[in-house]
This record gives sequence, structure tokens and C-alpha cells, in this order.
Amino acid sequence: MTNRLSSFNRFPSAFAIVAASALAFTGLIASTAPAHAQPQSGDYRCTALAEQAQGAADTVQSGKQASAKRFVAAGNKLCEAGNERAAAKQYRTALKIAGVAEAQGDSQVASR
Repeated sequence: MTNRLSSFNRFPSAFAIVAASALAFTGLIASTAPAHAQPQSGDYRCTALAEQAQGAADTVQSGKQASAKRFVAAGNKLCEAGNERAAAKQYRTALKIAGVAEAQGDSQVASR
């Protein structure tokens, strides 16, 4: 009978340990959420590079303009989906079609 009473007394402390562990695990999962769940609004590839590609696509001759604009549109969709790396490839292809060199900046080097 003493055995049962002593195991019952240990239950609240065991429950507190399990609850604290679950809370810590939940915090860990929340802090390591996938990249697509955490918006990257300041990424060079989806801001400055996108603007540069859009401007180049607008100024290129009409024969290449439609192709360049398709690459820019595809890059915009990829940025919305959170895939900045693939979007940058699309924007750089649009710049290449337009015959424009990509502007180099400090923020670009930091984001690669």
C-alpha cells in the first residue's frame, strides 16, 4: 500500500517534466520552420534583381521583349513561392536576353 501512495506522489513531478519537454520541443519546431513558411521580403534576388530584370525586359527590342518578360513573370511566381534561388536564375536569363549585365552590390554578395 505504501508503494502505491509513493508512486502517486511522484506523478505531478513526472507530468511537469513531460509537459516542459513538450513545450521545449514545440519551440524548437517553431524556430526551425521551413524557409517557405518564413517570408524573405528583403532578399536581393526578389527585390533589386527583379526590378532590374523588369526594367531590362521593358527596354529590349520587341522580338526579345516577350521572351524576357516571360522569364521575369516566371521569376515573380518563384519569389511568391519562396524559391529565391530559382527566381534569380529566371531573372538572370531575362537580363541575358536583354543584353544587360547584372548590377553588382554588397547586398547581392551577402545573399548568395
